[in-house]
Amino acid sequence: MDVKAELYKTAASTFEEVGFMLLSPDFNDRHRQAGLEAAVSVDFDGPLSGKLIMAAYGDLLPTLAANMLGDDGIPPVDKQLDAFCEIANIVCGNLIPRIAGKVSVFKVAAPKLMQTDGLAGCMREPGGVEVQLPLEEGRADVTLFIR
Repeated sequence: MDVKAELYKTAASTFEEVGFMLLSPDFNDRHRQAGLEAAVSVDFDGPLSGKLIMAAYGDLLPTLAANMLGDDGIPPVDKQLDAFCEIANIVCGNLIPRIAGKVSVFKVAAPKLMQTDGLAGCMREPGGVEVQLPLEEGRADVTLFIR
C-alpha cells in the first residue's frame, strides 16, 4: 500500500467534501511562500500507533471555518481553529482504517493545537510521510507518523 497516496487522497477529499475547498491545479510560489496560520496534532493508538500533524498556511482558516459553518462572514478565530481541528480529526479517522484495515479498532485522541515555533523540524522528523495540498486559499501540509 502506498501510504503517501492514501494520505493525499484522504486529506484532499476531506478538504473538498467537508471544507468545500478545492485543490489548486498547480503548486506555485504563492503556496510555497504562504505564512503559517496554525498547526494541530492528532494522536492515535491501536494496531498502529502514531500521530497526524496538519499545518495551515495562507488564508486557509477563515474560509474553511466559514464553509463548514455555512457562514457568510469571517468566523471568530476560535471557530476557525475548531474547524481546522475537526478537519485534522476527520482526516486521521478516515485514514487509519484505510491503512490498517476496516476491522481494526483505534482510539483517536482529541486534536491538540500545537505551538508553531519549530514546527518545520517536527513535521520532518524521521519516519514521517508528508503531503502538501495546494488549495485556492493557501495550503495544508499533512504529516503522518506511525510508531
